[in-house]
Amino acid sequence: MGRTRKPMQKGFVESFNGKMRDECLDEHLFDSRHHARRLIAAWRNDFNHHRQHTSLAGLTPAEYANRSKEDQYLNRAS
Repeated sequence: MGRTRKPMQKGFVESFNGKMRDECLDEHLFDSRHHARRLIAAWRNDFNHHRQHTSLAGLTPAEYANRSKEDQYLNRAS
């Protein structure tokens, strides 16, 4: 059996899937798998490293992840 997810966890996944579909997949006709992989990688890079997210207090996911790692490091050092 598959892993059961909490309703909130599924909401985050569905939100991401909708954004990817609307902003990337529906906007392009892919000539090949290589072309699709390249465009999807570029979209994912923009989504994770350049686009600020209101749900993350205006941080990009990469900034949020780094801040979280720094917070964990500081908590261990204390």
